[in-house]
Amino acid sequence: MYSSYTDSFQLFNIDSSLEPLGDHEITAELIDIRASSLAYNDVVRSHKKRLDFVLDFSTRNELHWKKLAKIASVRYWIKDFQSGVLVFDANLDCGYTRTYRASKQTNNFPRLDIDWIELKDERTLYQVLNTPGNSGIFTAWQKHMDYITALPIEFATGRLANTSTEKVFLVLKGNGCVVCGGGATCFAATTMGTASAAVLVKMPLCAEHLISAKSHPFILSFLASLFNLTWDWPDLIKHNSIQDELIPTIHCLMAKELGGKLIPAEKRDNGWFLRLNLSSGWSWRLRLNNFNDYAYMLFDPDDEQKYRADSAPHHSEVKFSPHHEHSTPSEKEKDNVTPSFLFGHPLFDMKRLRNAGRSYGAY
Repeated sequence: MYSSYTDSFQLFNIDSSLEPLGDHEITAELIDIRASSLAYNDVVRSHKKRLDFVLDFSTRNELHWKKLAKIASVRYWIKDFQSGVLVFDANLDCGYTRTYRASKQTNNFPRLDIDWIELKDERTLYQVLNTPGNSGIFTAWQKHMDYITALPIEFATGRLANTSTEKVFLVLKGNGCVVCGGGATCFAATTMGTASAAVLVKMPLCAEHLISAKSHPFILSFLASLFNLTWDWPDLIKHNSIQDELIPTIHCLMAKELGGKLIPAEKRDNGWFLRLNLSSGWSWRLRLNNFNDYAYMLFDPDDEQKYRADSAPHHSEVKFSPHHEHSTPSEKEKDNVTPSFLFGHPLFDMKRLRNAGRSYGAY
């Protein structure tokens, strides 16, 4: 019977993350990149491991196994249960040492006609892997990752707290830039989903590769190109603003979500002006020109502006500008200007507007 020393520890099966791809698209490098991308995942980090700096993966796919075996850093043959373990060394993209083996659902994979280092059992394997060098590399990498992900994680946390975003995927490499691994000074992002449940995909980029990203119709197409993957989604059209014919629908949905009486929308030189009068005497007034030119304003019964979130480019000192919010816009000496983390699309930003209205006593 197959009995492994890792049985009481977490093994991560890599197969499901590769299912959308054809065999001809899957290379050993791509498999390991996909595994490495899990390294900074909170779920993966929190699972019990044989060694803190080793991630253990499994596969049921013999073809995946053969591809990985050809490029593994070291190949160990475990005599106790006559099966191989492939080891990939830590690198700049992933500070974990990574192992791959047959999953318990298989009868092990045949011993390929390549060089193997024979070990008595898995206990011996982990004794071999447990070196100060491997541990030190992992500790340094983790500290580095905490540093370069601090801002992206802060941004993602803000989106989760203030918008309809429910999940965030950060794509990173090396010092940040997802293409070259160099220092990242920019980012590309896209949000998919509905007004009640959205998924944000964000990738830091250097200035040079931001230009490359902009040459693609949307970010997922750019991401697919990095891995030489075919993209068979239908062509999508990117809009920088809400289309005029959708304004009445959005106005009605706002009334449903925020409450209040609809006042007819007006098209002005600087965008659409939408108003909702609340039963409390307060009112919401929104100006929507495009996703980088908008304002959400909350007025009290005395027509004094109590809260505003907007994208005016005059607060570059605020993180993630130009999107920011004012705590007391009518009293500049007391006003606190902070990041808003908003999209500039009311349906995605409704969560923050509801919470702001409640905190200011409009409901």
